[in-house]
Formats: sequence, C-alpha cells, structure tokens
Amino acid sequence: MKLWEESDEEVRRISPDKEIAKSIEKMIKVRLKALEVKDKKEFASLVVEDYYEIIKESITALMAVDGYKTLSHEVLVGFLKNFYRQFTEEEIFLIDQLRILRNKIAYKGFFINYDYLKRNEPKIKPIILKLTKTLNEKIK
Repeated sequence: MKLWEESDEEVRRISPDKEIAKSIEKMIKVRLKALEVKDKKEFASLVVEDYYEIIKESITALMAVDGYKTLSHEVLVGFLKNFYRQFTEEEIFLIDQLRILRNKIAYKGFFINYDYLKRNEPKIKPIILKLTKTLNEKIK
C-alpha cells in the first residue's frame, strides 16, 4: 500500500461527483448479485477477485465524492486509510492483501485455495458492508 502522503503524483483533484459514485454503486450491486450464483469452491479465485473489485470500486466512488481520482490501486488503499479512520488497521491490511492477491490472479494466473476464502470471507463481507454503507451515506 502506498501512503497517502506519498501519492501526490498519482492523484488528481476533480470536482466532487456524486453521479459517478451512484453509477459505481449500481455496478457494485450487480457484482454482489453475481457473486450469489458462483460456486465458491470451484471458483474461489474469481470470488476473491470479485470481492476485491467491489472494494476497489467502493473506494473509487468515495474518492469521486470527495473530489479525487487515481489509477493506482495502492493509492486507493492509502486514501481509505488516511480519510476513513473507521476502518481498522486489520481491515486495511486485508484490503491490501486482497489487492496483492487480485494482481497475482489477474497477471500470473494464481489460484486461490478455497480454504483461504472460507477463512477470510467472514472478514471480507463486513468490510464490503461498511464500505457500501459509508458510500451510501455520502451520496444521499
């Protein structure tokens, strides 16, 4: 994860944009619905990747509402850590771990063992709920 203070060159200030955030929120709902039909044992890697994408999109939407934009996934995690203190160090660590795993899956064909998903899903789901609730409050 890149610390927010170290990311000046990778962040742009934009006009706060609730409409982009609302559109992203709709996509998050679609992704969550699609997850309900995936066989988690067979598709553990894709489920982990989807969970990360939902988290990433939630943070991207929060950034849009707050008037920021970045293409760096590391900066997204740093943004959340810096501006949304309701997320614990453990939650930030897990989000960053998911970011790293997602990159391995996407770029190296890495496979996640179902046991990893089984152990971590009870921690991932509350993070997603917390993020979507935070986002929903900001765009209302």
